Amino acid sequence: MTENVVTRFFTAGEADDVPGAVACFTDDGVWISWDGPEPGTTYRREELPGLLAEMIEKRKELESQGIRIVYGEQVVAGEKVVLEYALEAPDGSVLDRGVDIFTLRGGRIAVKDVFRKA
Repeated sequence: MTENVVTRFFTAGEADDVPGAVACFTDDGVWISWDGPEPGTTYRREELPGLLAEMIEKRKELESQGIRIVYGEQVVAGEKVVLEYALEAPDGSVLDRGVDIFTLRGGRIAVKDVFRKA
């Protein structure tokens, strides 16, 4: 399978490439986080660079504690991609888990909707 935009998004993020990750979104793309008043908080494309920079710093902080992010297989259904993830402690225990649901349009991410279970 050819690399899809969701894979490119995560590859860019793991390489600390904020512009590359943002480029995976449509011009009107949004990221809906699990926390906030809506429920969730909706970040518009112009807000994504700051959000991604925060997420990269948080990932580095977790990695410094030996915590790693483990991704499941992507499930593709038409224009939707579902991706399960977990945060694992150094002993392998699961600290947190969640699911991202991506809605694609024109080969880019229109919506990244995050669901979390602590």
